[in-house]
Amino acid sequence: MEAKYRKLLWISIGFSLVALLVVILLTFDENTIDNLSRLNGWCLLGAFGLHLLAIVFWGARILFLCRSLGYRVPLRHCINMAAAGQLIAAITPSSIGGEPVRVHELYKAKLPLADATAVVLVERLLEAVLLVLGVIIGMSAFSIIYSNGEVDGALIAAGWAGCGFFTAILVVLILIMRKPANVKRWGVKIARLFTRKMKPEKQEKVKDGFVNGVDQFYGTFRHFAGKARWGLAVGFVFSLLFWGCEFSIASVIMVGLGFEPNILLSVVFQLIIAVILMIPATPGSTGLAEAAYGGFYSLLGLGNMLGPFVVLLRLVLYYSNLIIGFVASFIIVRREARLKEVIPSAPAESGEVPVSGIVSESNLKNEK
Repeated sequence: MEAKYRKLLWISIGFSLVALLVVILLTFDENTIDNLSRLNGWCLLGAFGLHLLAIVFWGARILFLCRSLGYRVPLRHCINMAAAGQLIAAITPSSIGGEPVRVHELYKAKLPLADATAVVLVERLLEAVLLVLGVIIGMSAFSIIYSNGEVDGALIAAGWAGCGFFTAILVVLILIMRKPANVKRWGVKIARLFTRKMKPEKQEKVKDGFVNGVDQFYGTFRHFAGKARWGLAVGFVFSLLFWGCEFSIASVIMVGLGFEPNILLSVVFQLIIAVILMIPATPGSTGLAEAAYGGFYSLLGLGNMLGPFVVLLRLVLYYSNLIIGFVASFIIVRREARLKEVIPSAPAESGEVPVSGIVSESNLKNEK
């Protein structure tokens, strides 16, 4: 891992540990240890299982979006790229670091860069639409239920602020997607800032490459609106399954700690928190996440078990991602190392399938 990412990793973990310590100190008493000793380990194992299943659903979503465009990418490769992105997402503000990893891995899977970018953006748009709709409904219900002053107004305001921020991002993305000419114009102007010291012919080459890339990118989106729209439908279903697993984890942990799960409010809380965590405040939104979970779930009467609950929840949703992402990233690094060893020695006319075993239908047609 590069030095800058190592620094972000330690900053992220530091924020998380400090926030967890504060939550524990504010809720710990003499009965906490005794209550914690009765933790149902099977429920904790089930929570980890749900998180792993969510990553599988994520990989399946990528697979079907690619398949709808005519590319065959193995499910194992899709799952691994989703898992690898979790490591970078866990140490970057708003968890944006995972997208470049998935674009890179789709490109290595023989997708053109524009198509790979489109697939990653579409899956994020699917999530955005789902979460925005859910959080508006959930935030409205939350504001009505706790309009009696039981909840600090600042907490409600933070929820609405996050909702507004996330909705604004979605609207901007939709507006951008509707105006490819504007994207080209703005992109060319920005490119000039970085290429003004280049020779004129080099500048023109960069400009032409950008414009052609944008055209191909929008061409892919037109496929999603046409013959590939079944991929959007399947992708939306897998987005529901993904978030269904993730939002069930808190309830499973509550059962493991001996509490009745308030599933409805728990889902509402997590919808609001998911939007709040989009605010780029800290690496991986650590510190903010622990505070948000502690603040919202204190309303469910967890009492002296609130600290252990937040710790267990973050172990599943954050710290496990560091381990999962590291393992998946190691698999990618090992694969790249093997490719460097094999490709130079392989005869150009051998026709062998690449080591990754990944091909696209368009490549197969060309071979035929």
